[in-house]
Amino acid sequence: MTGSPTMAPTPVNGTDGRPQPERPRRRVPMALVTWAFVALILLIVIALLLLKVTRGTTVAISPPVAPASSAVVRATTTIPNTVFDAVGVPDPAAPGPVALVGQPPLTIAGHPAVVYVGGEFCPYCAAERWALVAALGRFGSFSRLGATASSSTEIFPSTATFSFDGSAYHSRYLTMTAVEEFGPAPASTAPAGYPRLHDLTPLEASLVRRYDTQPFVAGSGTIPFVDVGNRYVISGAGVGFSPGVLQGTSMAQIATDLSDPTSPVTQSIAGAANVLSAAICQLTGNRPGAVCSSPGVRAGAHRLGVPLT
Repeated sequence: MTGSPTMAPTPVNGTDGRPQPERPRRRVPMALVTWAFVALILLIVIALLLLKVTRGTTVAISPPVAPASSAVVRATTTIPNTVFDAVGVPDPAAPGPVALVGQPPLTIAGHPAVVYVGGEFCPYCAAERWALVAALGRFGSFSRLGATASSSTEIFPSTATFSFDGSAYHSRYLTMTAVEEFGPAPASTAPAGYPRLHDLTPLEASLVRRYDTQPFVAGSGTIPFVDVGNRYVISGAGVGFSPGVLQGTSMAQIATDLSDPTSPVTQSIAGAANVLSAAICQLTGNRPGAVCSSPGVRAGAHRLGVPLT
């Protein structure tokens, strides 16, 4: 008798079916674990150091102030030429723009530029904004203008005015940039006495260092500071009228007065705006003609000593 046939073992996973010795598991070298742990600790330490160094110096940007009334913006940016012409210019004895001679033209995005640096607490900034909005409204349009008031603890307290924080300006003739460095309410923890809203851009900082000091202006680092194309600068009280003329009036009352050329408010704001308009017309090549050829702007140009052609 023949025995049962012997069956060949079936290979299992490429083996002959016999138990295979277990492969040794790969282990992460202890040196690598140690270095990874050290790197993690270093990252935590660096993060804590950065937090400590920057605490107290980080700029906290508050939301933009409440929007200015559209009626107030419209009344300020559409003062009739007849009112501008009737007002003329401020008292010749009042301070005004300072002419710059031999300076390179200031342009932004290919257009001549007006740069404003101020603070919401500052009463002279409050007055300057009225004149700037009135003048620049003749060359373009604003959006998102805010409503604020100067500090109640400064001279000419609580002067009602616009804020440029968060605003934008659009014009076919020029570019305007504005920054409000500080807020309106005192803060005992702030180095300047008021909370910082924004840092200056490199361009703004360079203009302030260059022109907001002697021999161009009397003080140094004074706000408001306005650079009109590197042809004129206005610093501090150079707006041309005292903020006192605006005391005790709301933005709505000031805007209503701007239709009356006999109002002291209108004479101050529109007069300063005529001088600013004349300075801007030199940047735009006397455009638009209806503005730059008007009697009010010509009076402003005469005040600057450069009659427009």
